Amino acid sequence: MTLDGLYSIEKFSFDGKVIESVLSLDRAHWLFNVHFPGKPIVPGAVLLSIAAEICGKALGKKMRVSKLSDAKFKAAVEPDSAQRLEVSIALSDEDGKTKAKISYSIVQAEEKTAAASLTALLETVLSDTCFVIPFYNNPDTVKEVITSVMNAGYAAVAVNDGSTDGRSLDEASAAGPSALVSYEKNKGKGYAIRQGFKKALEMGFKYAVVFDADGQHTLSGAQAMIDKSLSLEDKERQKSIIVGSRSKRGADSGGKFANNFSNFWLTVQTGRKVGDTQSGLRLYPLEKICRINFLGNRYEFETEVLARMAWRGFRLVEVPVDVIYPEDRVTHFRKGADFTRISFMNTFLTLGAAFYGYPRMLVEKLRR
Repeated sequence: MTLDGLYSIEKFSFDGKVIESVLSLDRAHWLFNVHFPGKPIVPGAVLLSIAAEICGKALGKKMRVSKLSDAKFKAAVEPDSAQRLEVSIALSDEDGKTKAKISYSIVQAEEKTAAASLTALLETVLSDTCFVIPFYNNPDTVKEVITSVMNAGYAAVAVNDGSTDGRSLDEASAAGPSALVSYEKNKGKGYAIRQGFKKALEMGFKYAVVFDADGQHTLSGAQAMIDKSLSLEDKERQKSIIVGSRSKRGADSGGKFANNFSNFWLTVQTGRKVGDTQSGLRLYPLEKICRINFLGNRYEFETEVLARMAWRGFRLVEVPVDVIYPEDRVTHFRKGADFTRISFMNTFLTLGAAFYGYPRMLVEKLRR
């Protein structure tokens, strides 16, 4: 699925000059509840965005429209009647940019109707942000998660945290991530995240979105966090951790109590209020975090990193995000062992706040 689930690609071919693709629309997508209720259609701007995304898939990089030189809309694309969409895109070079001549056709039963023709100039989107995807025994979802990130035009650094199921590593490899880090023994999510950070930094990225491999996170949520990060001034951006605050907070295996527990102790340790400290969907600046020697290797790392970076003057910025909790979702959070680890970490951080954290934050405040 692409454009965050609006459509899926049934057929795709690219000979170096022409892209031929067949798409099917998801009538249940939220777009059709707002544009327009009762008589939904696909807006022309969305058709253009779909074409740019398809070009990015063909060329192996994220693309965006820089100029629209011609657009003709001949028939409304209605998800209730359009069984398929055929897209043909002829690519050529024009002044260092990619020129795309795009044609859409609606396929209904045996009939084909011309829907739109567009001519646009596309340019490559250069991103300093990648996705780090740690996984451990997620054979049924890891490939789809990595593929969705790559199709959205972002680099994906997958980290195999010692999977033992015999399938997860193969599925991740088959997705063709930008980089794959793997080691034999399971060492925990926190350790896996940090290995992904190191690899991403080596690859030249400055920021990374941590994106779970179980399918609970959405690209729209991640994009909202990236947009928020990009809206900050450069110095502020380098010292901000963006936390995805879940609309279904506490619905995962950690539970509401564990989340509220962590929220309370973070406030005690830092004076900061964060409403969803256990959200795993976060955007981190890499360079400064990779310099720190963290203690936690499992879920307690996600508690530790917020407190210790707040002590160093980092902002903790929340962005509302949606999550998905399928019934068959694989989670490795162990309520007893992992909650105990988090409790021990909170004890250490609370003591550390008194003797180090608050004095350090005062120094950082005076420096500003």
